[in-house]
Amino acid sequence: MKKLLNIVFIIFLYLIFINNQEAHAYVNPGSGSYIFQAVIGGILAIAALFKKLFVSLFGLLGIKKAPEQDNE
Repeated sequence: MKKLLNIVFIIFLYLIFINNQEAHAYVNPGSGSYIFQAVIGGILAIAALFKKLFVSLFGLLGIKKAPEQDNE
């Protein structure tokens, strides 16, 4: 298994660094902002998913937050 991972890693390094060719591509500002927006949206969606899972899990286990007291 370790040998297979080493081979995959070497192939990955070859494709990323050694086989370096010019792309001749252009990303306009509209596309760049769309990609940025999609990445940020994906990160926030994953964070919301984990929050929902943890709240559900804590609810099943009976773990709740201590009620906050007002110091007036």
